[in-house]
Amino acid sequence: MYDKMKESMQPMVDMAEINKKTTEKLIALQSSYVSDFVNASLTQMKTLSEIREPKQALEMQVKYLKDVEAKLTDVAEKEMAALVEAKEELTGLVEKSVADMSELKDLKEMPFMAELQKFMKPMDITAKK
Repeated sequence: MYDKMKESMQPMVDMAEINKKTTEKLIALQSSYVSDFVNASLTQMKTLSEIREPKQALEMQVKYLKDVEAKLTDVAEKEMAALVEAKEELTGLVEKSVADMSELKDLKEMPFMAELQKFMKPMDITAKK
């Protein structure tokens, strides 16, 4: 009984693991970006405070903003890739679960489905009266 319950819950455990892994990846990307951004901002402020020529200061600021934009774009692309990967893994897991369920010969192999079907039958608006 316990093994059957554990086996039936495995897709949910796998989904939770995918979500956990994806969340950790996104947090790591954001943490790294914030750390880099703060350090770059402090370095930029220090550099700008030492520059005496307005033209050079403007050039340094433009370069800094382009670098920040490039880092932000890179992080966003990595985050999107992580989300797409998680979506693909979750979709595959759901498809496999549905395929596994459809392979069962009858509902006796899945008693909870038989109970669910009993509950849902009175609510079936397409059922003939």
